[in-house]
Amino acid sequence: MIIDFTGEGDRVKFVVREYGSEYGPVLRGLFYAKEGESYTKAFPTDVRNLERVKANYVARAEEMFAQVCGFKPTPWEDALLDIARRLDGAEVWWWLTGSCAACVRGALLSPHDVDVMLDAQDVDRVSDLLADVIIEPIIDTRGWVTSHFGVAFPGARVDLAFDPQDALDRPEPGDSGPYARAHLEEVDWRGHRIKVPPLELQIANNRRRGRMDRVAEMERVLAGRL
Repeated sequence: MIIDFTGEGDRVKFVVREYGSEYGPVLRGLFYAKEGESYTKAFPTDVRNLERVKANYVARAEEMFAQVCGFKPTPWEDALLDIARRLDGAEVWWWLTGSCAACVRGALLSPHDVDVMLDAQDVDRVSDLLADVIIEPIIDTRGWVTSHFGVAFPGARVDLAFDPQDALDRPEPGDSGPYARAHLEEVDWRGHRIKVPPLELQIANNRRRGRMDRVAEMERVLAGRL
């Protein structure tokens, strides 16, 4: 796999080329656009710490794609612990969602990434705090399901999403939207108090998506709490 960059005015494209065909579906799923024989993703050139982010991307993107594809194990626990230490140490407010939120409760799942939710007021702080591991810059999504979004890689992919929008709770409340944010619970995990959505929300969300193996495992954990 070859990582490259091209510039077009006030935009820079992160380019992935000479990849194995098995990576195509994952790249598309991560919102990369197919251009000829390459996949690209464009970002504004005025984002914070761009040159450092580009260097991080060159060093770590192939490992990230291999983990998301399932070709290599994802050390999500180490990545989460790294992020928790940094954010808690800087007193940045955050919460955890996705499969890792169930795992810290004791669910036996195999996450391919870590989903961290934050407040938009902390975008610049987080960009600087994680400057050595951010591989896709934190950008204003201009109306997507969160106000801002970026990706870090402290050994595993960590999605950094800010200010979830109401669309995430339509047609029913999800485990990463404003409703979940207003009903967070806390669990103890490796010396950290981690905020997570109610497990019932995660079960309902996975049932709607047809992920019945995850539903069964989360229901096992929920039954143990009752």
